[in-house]
Amino acid sequence: MSIDIGKITDLHCINKVVTAAVMSWPMPERIRRLSVPVLSYDSEDFKHYRFALYRDSGEIRGVAAWNAQAPMLTEFGIGRLLHGLYISPGSQGRGHGQTLMAAVLSEAVALGADGLVVKAERPSIGFFEHCGLQSLSALGPTDYPYQYWYQLRA
Repeated sequence: MSIDIGKITDLHCINKVVTAAVMSWPMPERIRRLSVPVLSYDSEDFKHYRFALYRDSGEIRGVAAWNAQAPMLTEFGIGRLLHGLYISPGSQGRGHGQTLMAAVLSEAVALGADGLVVKAERPSIGFFEHCGLQSLSALGPTDYPYQYWYQLRA
């Protein structure tokens, strides 16, 4: 098991994990199918996002994508946006998501961020709350219904 930074040559495998994860969501099949193209990545995304890959036996089992280029100014400080975190269905529930989250949080600290912003999909709400993220919608209206914040420094 290892975490490494994804390269453009990993794009096909990254999208394979994204597709498998999205297609396992507890939603109508049509919604899942329509979500895959929106949530998949292309070569242009490598200009804006960094990809942390969780590999097991040489295979990519998890992907986290975050914006390492442009900080977000929030009412809580300067944040980095976690764009997506996906775990292959056969690898879910084994702590791989938490391992990827720790890698992203470590990178955000190294970049000088005050916190991490997540615009989650409904099926992942429990995961992000379990990881200690705070729902911003509980604090007031937000531009996205499932938006979370993880405070890295005061």
